Amino acid sequence: MSAPPPFVLPPDGWRARLTALLAGAARQRTAVALLALVALLGAGAVWLRAAPRPAGPFDGAGGAASQAAPTLPRAVPAGQEQAAGRVAVHVAGRVRRPGLVRLAAGSRVQDALRAAGGVTAGADLDAVNLARKLVDGEQVRIPGRGEAVAAPAAPGGTAVPAGPVDLNSATVEQLDALPGVGEVTAGRIVAYRSAHPFTSVDELLEVPGIGQRRFEQLKDLVTVG
Repeated sequence: MSAPPPFVLPPDGWRARLTALLAGAARQRTAVALLALVALLGAGAVWLRAAPRPAGPFDGAGGAASQAAPTLPRAVPAGQEQAAGRVAVHVAGRVRRPGLVRLAAGSRVQDALRAAGGVTAGADLDAVNLARKLVDGEQVRIPGRGEAVAAPAAPGGTAVPAGPVDLNSATVEQLDALPGVGEVTAGRIVAYRSAHPFTSVDELLEVPGIGQRRFEQLKDLVTVG
């Protein structure tokens, strides 16, 4: 067998071209790898931005809490009980738990006694109008049998009668003791009945100075005999 021909190096021009081709391929692979890395980093940044973050204890400028503080129930000032749909009354006398009770507006004396635990032995319920509607700020006093019945004090020092007042026979002083009725309005009621004796409580609306709001306060406190 004949010996293989000796390996002949390519001319310098071919060597330079081959080196250039290899170097270009290496640069191309490097560029592709860098582009792939940049794409991966961009996709990771987008994913991190879109992923939900667990709520931390602080957030925002100055370390403010991220979650709002729980809303505490707002106390209703005593003078605004009735405007808020409630009335506060003082229950005293022959009751098991005398003191201040708060009830829904429109409640009656019977409801106040129930809130105070009921009456004790010897209480004279016949001396009290259990069906009377309560007025914010008044006092409900339950007397014992044989005790003098004192008119409970209402807001502003006005006395609330223990029972319904007869519009046709009450004195000016008795009418003046009704909530919202002063001496002038009491005189108008007397003048009205002198000319037109009351046949129903609704006729109070015909007395000058008594509107619908005042009538709602009085209708359960008066009667016509």
